[in-house]
Amino acid sequence: MKKYLLLCALFYNGIAEAQLPSLNWALRFGGSAVDIPYAIKFTTDGGTIAAGYTDSQDGQVTPHANREYWDLWVVKLNVCGSIQWELSLGGTGYESARDIEQTDDGGYIVLGETNSTDGGVVAGYGGTKDIWLVKLSALGTVQWQKRFGGTGLDIGNHISITPAGDYLIAASTSSNDGDVIGNHGTGGYTDGLIMKISPSGNVIYSKCFGGTKNEELLKIITIGNRTYAAGYANSIDGDIPPNQKNYDAWLLALDNNGNKIFSKIYGGSQNDVSYSITAGNDGSLTLGGYTTSNDGDVSGAKGSQDYWVINVSQAGQLNWQKVLGGSEADYCNAILTDTDGGYIAAGISYSSDGDVDDARGEGDYWLVKLSSTGTVLWKRNFGGSENDHLRSIIYKPSLKEYYLSGDSEDGGGEFSNSFGDVDFGIIKLRQPLEEIKDSTVCDTLAFVPLTDTLTDVCGYDSVYVQYKPILINGPLDSIKKADTIFVGQSYTLPSSGNGTIVWQNHPTLSCSNCPQPVATPIVTTIYSVTNTLPHGCIVQDQFRLVVLNDAIVFTPNAFTPNGDGLNDYFGPLGKVPDGFRMQIFNRYGETIFVSNTMNVRWNGLLKGKQQPLGSYVYIFYFKDINGKQHQQKGTFTLIR
Repeated sequence: MKKYLLLCALFYNGIAEAQLPSLNWALRFGGSAVDIPYAIKFTTDGGTIAAGYTDSQDGQVTPHANREYWDLWVVKLNVCGSIQWELSLGGTGYESARDIEQTDDGGYIVLGETNSTDGGVVAGYGGTKDIWLVKLSALGTVQWQKRFGGTGLDIGNHISITPAGDYLIAASTSSNDGDVIGNHGTGGYTDGLIMKISPSGNVIYSKCFGGTKNEELLKIITIGNRTYAAGYANSIDGDIPPNQKNYDAWLLALDNNGNKIFSKIYGGSQNDVSYSITAGNDGSLTLGGYTTSNDGDVSGAKGSQDYWVINVSQAGQLNWQKVLGGSEADYCNAILTDTDGGYIAAGISYSSDGDVDDARGEGDYWLVKLSSTGTVLWKRNFGGSENDHLRSIIYKPSLKEYYLSGDSEDGGGEFSNSFGDVDFGIIKLRQPLEEIKDSTVCDTLAFVPLTDTLTDVCGYDSVYVQYKPILINGPLDSIKKADTIFVGQSYTLPSSGNGTIVWQNHPTLSCSNCPQPVATPIVTTIYSVTNTLPHGCIVQDQFRLVVLNDAIVFTPNAFTPNGDGLNDYFGPLGKVPDGFRMQIFNRYGETIFVSNTMNVRWNGLLKGKQQPLGSYVYIFYFKDINGKQHQQKGTFTLIR
């Protein structure tokens, strides 16, 4: 008989994290003018939503009569990259969307900017730009809009939703009136601004951070009871440490009420900026931006402007830094944490040397995978012969999907379509999963390894399948091959084969071409069963079903509960139709064991303690096949 092996499928993601994900699609969206996306986010239906601005009046963009400059533009895509709906909003001035998040009701909150007072845009504080918050339904209908700021320049950069449903905004402002108080800047200089807005659009708090020169907060994340904001600082007073040298990367830590915990700067003697921040799997913080320095906290400069990735503790202590790039300008606009604890740094590269070895055109999307300690694992350029600027990246760990969002000029490369001067350029990358499946065979030595590729609903590679040979087993391997019933009873025959189970035809079986037929014999019967594979190999087995005409009971007169696996339990052997009950008494007439089934027998213990050697009394009851009550009693000996 062949050895029994359980047929199962083992799923795992066997592709090394250091391997470059595959390109699923690269598509452009827009019209004949300029269309720029600032953010892309996942949606609960498996698709994505991108937000930015448009200057187009045609193509995929709904035309507006009052569009003289930019309008805010939101594009909802399904999982395959097809537009489900799009929305443009604005007046005769400048509008754009800087960020977007999906809300609990299935709609969206859009963080934008505007300096219009017409075209359906809510009134603001003057001719300068204000922070513009727009709430959309799930289908892109405007539900409400709010405008925040003062008479200066107010620009929202990033929005996140708190567990309570409030909106947390990172921004910059040169105002010191309206919704903005406590600005440290003078003469038009900007402060970093953190605003907390209720789900209905009311200001909970608005707080400025900075000094007398320029500061800006560009990205925020919340970890536990702290919010961390990243950006840049130019001051040497106020909230900025006095050792700031020119423009430095800035990390601000706040409590739940928006109060400053600490303010840290990082950089050298030139310009250093942090555009993005991510929480590491090890509890650290990693910031991505650019540097033009090669001193102070910066080492390893490659060119005029380089990617700069820095890793710090949650207390702001610098752990490590990495400079990446070539002799031209390279900007890291976004950074995220990968499942292996490493990081994906994404942005724009104008270089074709140094760390950049796959340049496509004037400017490229540049993706760099780093280990958790900053070692480069892989890198890749995307784009065509013209300018391609990567601004945002998102990642879905469960499917290993990466989406890159930026703007692309008509230069070919990965993008197969074009609408105008500059379009939204969105790329989907996916790391196909690996799956190992068992394949039942007659002979493992003769098995030829098979592989297969499964595609997703969009037609792209989704799973690589490798088949592992598993020997065909007997249809009754590792399960019982005999049992007992009383005359007039039925019995469902078992099977466990990993092929096609067929029972030999018999007049007492409910079916033969089924794996578990019901047997109703009136005498003891042996049934034959086969396990067969499509290509011909067969394993046969037999099952013996004993038919009893009445109860059969045998009671031993001694047992040895010493744990050797032999005669360790006392109780009657055999089979009774119904009504079984057994009691055991010690020499003092005390009941020490009771059982209501023949399968539960005494192990020689009472309340976990071994009982003494000697004689014990038993009595048990049962009914025969006609329902008549029977009683048996006697003595037995406990021996050790």
